[in-house]
Amino acid sequence: MKIVYIGAGDGLAETLAERMGQEGNDVYLLSDKALSRKSGGVSRHRFYRAPRKGESFGELLRSVSPDLVIFAGNHYISSIHEEESDEDVTLLARSLRSAATFPRVKFVLLSSTEVYGNTREKADESAECAAVSERGIRFIREEGLLDIYRKQHGMDAVILRASQLYTNRPKEGGGDILSRSFSAATAGVSNPASNRVFQPLHVSDFVDAIKRVMDAGKEYVYNVCGSTEVSAKRLYQLACLSEKCKEQDVRWEDPVSVTLADSSRVRQELGWSDFRNLEEQLQKGEITYERASAKGRDKKKRVVPAGIRQLVENLLIFAVFFCLNSLCSSHSLFSRIDWLMIYVILISISYNIYQSALAAVLASAAYLYGQNMNILEFTTFYTYAGSVLAVMEFVFLGLIVSYTTNMLREEARSVRLDLEMLKKEYEDLRAVNKENVLIKNEYEERLLTTKSGFPKLYNLVSRLMVQEPDRILMETMQVISELVCTDTVAVYQGKAGSPWLRLVGALSDSATMDGKTWNLSGSPRIYDAVARGELYQGEFGSGEPAVVLPIVCRDVPVAVVLIKTLPYESETLYHINLLKTMSLLLRDSMEKALQYEELSREERYVKDTDVLKPEAFRKRILLAEEKADKCVAEYCVVELVYSGSLAEAAASASQTLRVTDCLGTDGEGKLFALLAGTGSGNLGHLQKRLLTYGMEARLVSDESAGA
Repeated sequence: MKIVYIGAGDGLAETLAERMGQEGNDVYLLSDKALSRKSGGVSRHRFYRAPRKGESFGELLRSVSPDLVIFAGNHYISSIHEEESDEDVTLLARSLRSAATFPRVKFVLLSSTEVYGNTREKADESAECAAVSERGIRFIREEGLLDIYRKQHGMDAVILRASQLYTNRPKEGGGDILSRSFSAATAGVSNPASNRVFQPLHVSDFVDAIKRVMDAGKEYVYNVCGSTEVSAKRLYQLACLSEKCKEQDVRWEDPVSVTLADSSRVRQELGWSDFRNLEEQLQKGEITYERASAKGRDKKKRVVPAGIRQLVENLLIFAVFFCLNSLCSSHSLFSRIDWLMIYVILISISYNIYQSALAAVLASAAYLYGQNMNILEFTTFYTYAGSVLAVMEFVFLGLIVSYTTNMLREEARSVRLDLEMLKKEYEDLRAVNKENVLIKNEYEERLLTTKSGFPKLYNLVSRLMVQEPDRILMETMQVISELVCTDTVAVYQGKAGSPWLRLVGALSDSATMDGKTWNLSGSPRIYDAVARGELYQGEFGSGEPAVVLPIVCRDVPVAVVLIKTLPYESETLYHINLLKTMSLLLRDSMEKALQYEELSREERYVKDTDVLKPEAFRKRILLAEEKADKCVAEYCVVELVYSGSLAEAAASASQTLRVTDCLGTDGEGKLFALLAGTGSGNLGHLQKRLLTYGMEARLVSDESAGA
């Protein structure tokens, strides 16, 4: 998916580019400046400088041809209103005018909960917009523009009203609430301040909400807020504690406007939740405050260029060694030291090849000067061979040493870069692992503590811990119905390796697929998932069932649970994980029930046949009556009139009956069949098939069969 993000290159843009890149999307950032730090690995993005003219803006979008446009504006994350912020309204108008030319583009507008104004209770998405702050009024204007284009051009648009955002790197001079709190703490402000209540939201959690709205959002407006409330006074105290500053005597006043919003829609419908708590992050030291002065010192440029500085240093070093060479020329011991050669080697090791060449020239000139020779006096090589060889020694030795040193230095630099890349990848992986652990712990806590979590699942599944496979399948429908809040649940059974499934029971008429028999060969992907024993989740709008959950025992699917449709609030990762957990519990329960049947087969079946003894057959009839009372499945009991032995008749009848049917006897030689899922009015086809085996099927009452 091609995603265009229109906004400033701040922490929100960095997090969004990284998250969308990890999801395999192409991210295009349209901003006045590039991101402050480079994003690596899978978080690559493309940066385009936002054009000034509306025509070129449209051409830029047309060249990208996006599938999704996210508009934040250049002053979105700032919690204060400035005159420059009004430029975002003009930028939005240009963006909408250009995006309206694409027929299937989705437009996401990032707004603010300040549009609700002064609210005594938390405002949901249906609350009236009545902003009292300049910032809230600006967002109302932006939402009004989007509503006009949405109605006129039929745009697919979504509004995300977010509470106050923050990052892990607040900056001095930043406009977000956390940066302002740190600035107030470090500056020692003692002026009266409004003690507002905030719902701080980390940009990573906000980006996760954007991703969920992109994938499954169906509403026009969503509130996205932090789950905890923090006052401005508390933020100031935490900032002072983090920076080890003394708290000033601030006179906190009651806020003029309090904007609190309810984000239950995005939590319930899309399964979103925030995982970061601002107070806990501050107390754990996970947030680093960046001061503008320190940043300015890091970016301070050198006044003298490096080339000129190296040239001056080279000349100074040459002067030192030239003086040593001149002063020691008359000394008996020190005159044997080649000071000029030491100078050439020192420069070759310390500087680049250009400075080494200059050092060779200077050393040669000094040598010739010491010999009272002029380069113009060189007429023949033999006459001045010693001097020529000395000059060549300076040149070649200096260049060879310099070249070797530069090669080793470049190799060391390459190794250092590789090491830095490995360290960066390690830090990225550690950050991803830390975030995954945080999310895992949060889900574990919910599963263990919430009413709809593991306690509820355990209470439901405890009804499945019985020793009758048929009862397990019947209770499975009720358990799943309560778990995911739907009545479109059915259970099918089939033979291993066969794509044909027979209906065991359904909670409603709309829960079945193709009647009482379902041929999986028409859905290869579902058939493959069932064969592998994996949960299959159907694609939205494709006509496929919402969920197909096989029940596997000993690596063989013995039954299939069909969930035809799911309510929107149950189409979340949370409910899918619950179904996967339940499949494991069902597998354990079915394996124990089948193992019990095998061990007790001699007590329940007539020897060397699949015919149930009277007591076991009576239990099957009672279970069928219970299914019929619950409107799960109809049934009937027929007597099979046969000739010959009971074993031969049972073997012939088994070839005609379905996998959900069973045979039984009354102990006096009569043979009965319990037809699960077949009513008394649908016996014609079965009677014709049995006649081919020389048997007649007569409808009987349950009492006569059970007696």
